[in-house]
Amino acid sequence: MATKMKTIILMRHAKAEHGNFEISDFDRKLTEKGKSDADFAAKTLMKKVKKIDLIVTSSAKRTLKTAKIIAENFDIDKNKIQSINEIYEASSDAYVHVLRSLNDEKVKTVIIVGHNPTIGAMAAILSGNEIIEFKPSSFAVFNLSIDTWKMFRIVKAENILSHTP
Repeated sequence: MATKMKTIILMRHAKAEHGNFEISDFDRKLTEKGKSDADFAAKTLMKKVKKIDLIVTSSAKRTLKTAKIIAENFDIDKNKIQSINEIYEASSDAYVHVLRSLNDEKVKTVIIVGHNPTIGAMAAILSGNEIIEFKPSSFAVFNLSIDTWKMFRIVKAENILSHTP
């Protein structure tokens, strides 16, 4: 049986307003530049990736809004955005758990919209770099030669596209 290909897109949320005593980190919204950068990132992503089956995002406001901008560009139904509290301020283990639990029949390509330092660290490991600058709205696309999502490991993968604004 031939190995099936899975695609994972790791994306850092777009530029958010600065936190202060009145706004919690969780509730920070995207700036206008952030919205514009997320839209540009989505359009750049569309040149290489034709279909996204699922968007997984932290439940923080800035990641949710970034995910919605991606969904609008790819014409993805809102019910294919999965907001997960556990990946807000999470370690890579939480991301791995999410990926390993994906439905193999329904999800061939997934985008995770998350936060630094974890999302950037995962992109660095998958790309084979020790350090990778993962600014807001940055993303990296990886093809994985795995039969099932349960087989996912954080090891070097085929990086087919990266974008940093």
